[in-house]
Amino acid sequence: KINAWRTFFLAPVTSAGETASKAKSSTAVDLSSLTLPGLVETDWLITNLYKSGLKVIDLRAQPEYNSGHIPGSLSLNPESLRGLINGVPSSLLPANMLAEHLSMMGIRPDDLVVLVCTDKLQDATLVGMACERLGHSRYAILSGGFPKWQAEKRPLDTILPSVEPSRYPVSNRQETFTVMAKEVLASIGKPGAIILDVRPADYFTGKKRDEARGGHIPGAINRPFSEDVSKTDSYSAFKSLGELAAVYAQIIPAKDTPVIVHCRTGHQASQTYFVLVHLLGYTGVKWYDAGWTEWAARPELPVE
Repeated sequence: KINAWRTFFLAPVTSAGETASKAKSSTAVDLSSLTLPGLVETDWLITNLYKSGLKVIDLRAQPEYNSGHIPGSLSLNPESLRGLINGVPSSLLPANMLAEHLSMMGIRPDDLVVLVCTDKLQDATLVGMACERLGHSRYAILSGGFPKWQAEKRPLDTILPSVEPSRYPVSNRQETFTVMAKEVLASIGKPGAIILDVRPADYFTGKKRDEARGGHIPGAINRPFSEDVSKTDSYSAFKSLGELAAVYAQIIPAKDTPVIVHCRTGHQASQTYFVLVHLLGYTGVKWYDAGWTEWAARPELPVE
């Protein structure tokens, strides 16, 4: 009878409970089939989920995470990686502050970080920019995110994993992918240079605005970030590489063309940066993090 009661109270009620109890394997995560930074599929993740050297980061709201998440995954609010920098709100934090966040999650430089989002793919790409600021190229985005994982009835649990903090190092390397307003200004009218505004069309034209001024940077081209994503009934994911390549070949003439991508606060533009650099292999792309929030607030900067 005692054993029967033990079974009743202690046995897991779902397969998620079983998977949650699995310990990390001593086998290292398999990187052989991956191009990093890049995308991973749900099949790859379930195969490697319990291997060492893998950190899965869930970027959904905490109540959603608490209700069920990929076993072993850690919760992170992407907005916690942004703040007021040089007077500009919602800017990506400097490397030393980002390193503290990774340290609290127990992430080490040789870990593969898999980012899991909802339909907001830009949440994952924003955290990807944080990784890149630290020189952490070992990151990937789960294609289809949590909605696809859930739709495929993959294992879930509600256990909060224990974390042993690390000391993520901050190198003295010079970051090269972020540009400031002065560099954007210098690109206006420059032969061959492209300023790519990825905000929705109504914001580009000035029909709508949330800042001091509406409109766009003179000469900028509008390609809304949302047009790079396809949606099914269950989840959102990037369009096929063929579709994306065909579209951007009409906008950007060569892989090494100088391109500056921006939105309002860098969030949406991080998604376009990921598409261009890590999915399509463009090499001349820079990210204007401060974006229209800064540009519109500075009356000396030109607007169309």
